[in-house]
Amino acid sequence: MNYAIFRHVLVLFSMVLACDVHASNSVSLGELGKLSLTYTPINAVSTMEKPASTGIVKVLPGSPLQIISPMDPQKIEYLVAHGENVKQNQRIAMLSGSEVHHFRDNLAAKTALLKIAKSRFDKNRELASVNAISQDKWLNIAQQYYDAQLTWGHLNHFAEMFEPHSDEDMGYLLAPSKGIFMLPEQRSNDIKTQATETQLGAIVNPNSIRLTTLVNASEKEFVEAIHTDSCSVEVEKIEKINHRFFVRVWSAPLPEGCALQLGAQVNVRVQLSVSAHSVPAASVFYLHGQASIFVRHDDTLKAVPITLIGNTDNDSAVFTAPDLTNNDEVLTSSISAVQGILLGLGGIE
Repeated sequence: MNYAIFRHVLVLFSMVLACDVHASNSVSLGELGKLSLTYTPINAVSTMEKPASTGIVKVLPGSPLQIISPMDPQKIEYLVAHGENVKQNQRIAMLSGSEVHHFRDNLAAKTALLKIAKSRFDKNRELASVNAISQDKWLNIAQQYYDAQLTWGHLNHFAEMFEPHSDEDMGYLLAPSKGIFMLPEQRSNDIKTQATETQLGAIVNPNSIRLTTLVNASEKEFVEAIHTDSCSVEVEKIEKINHRFFVRVWSAPLPEGCALQLGAQVNVRVQLSVSAHSVPAASVFYLHGQASIFVRHDDTLKAVPITLIGNTDNDSAVFTAPDLTNNDEVLTSSISAVQGILLGLGGIE
């Protein structure tokens, strides 16, 4: 037989066989002989927990209150530990060196210049209102005053967090608010500083400490909560950027009594909100590449295609499928044997 003819006949035979296989999706119970057949009802589920994965206790990006200094001290002696709770105006570091002395002198000079500029501004404001001085002269006076005010304000903002020492080369850095103190080298670089500024640390509000983990990108719309051994917390933020096949989710603020330390890696179980069914995972098989289950209808087992959502810790498969009810029963034993009969691979005596 010519090879081309043989190949054509083989293709036709395969198509006929495939059509015959696809034509039937049910098996009569009478064909199953003495096979041991057990069934279980299909359960409706509204939530499911994914198998355990790893979560991290982290600070929500962008939330720390940055402590930025207009000087670069030669020496910084931190008086509190990284991650320690502090109160507002508590001393958190000793700053020392000639830069500290220069900052104190600079602040005093800018304060004096602002006082002079304001006095001149106030004296000439009424004259300008009646056109007793030229507009150019008034503009120059106003410009000098506002420039002096901005320069002084920049220094004074840090001065509110600075407690002078009797030694002019030294001073204390004060916490601008209560919270958790973070060393500068161990927090994210969300905020870039100017060349003349130095990051001395950050204060984190306890509400900004969150639990975060990665979930399958296909499940992100169903994520509802994150469970740990010590607490459960709702999911508040879902990132819009994929990490390969995963998406990062962030919890709401951790509840009181949740014994999770900042930076800890913990086992987490992600809870999904679903409108679906569940059966034992062993009941699921694949027919022509499609996940399926055998559902009993009177004296027949019908292969019903399903859309898998995932498996739970208790080895149940969660899925969606149209036209199934809680009264339906699914086959839980001899799955492979029944599938073989469905595919015409032999009978059972």
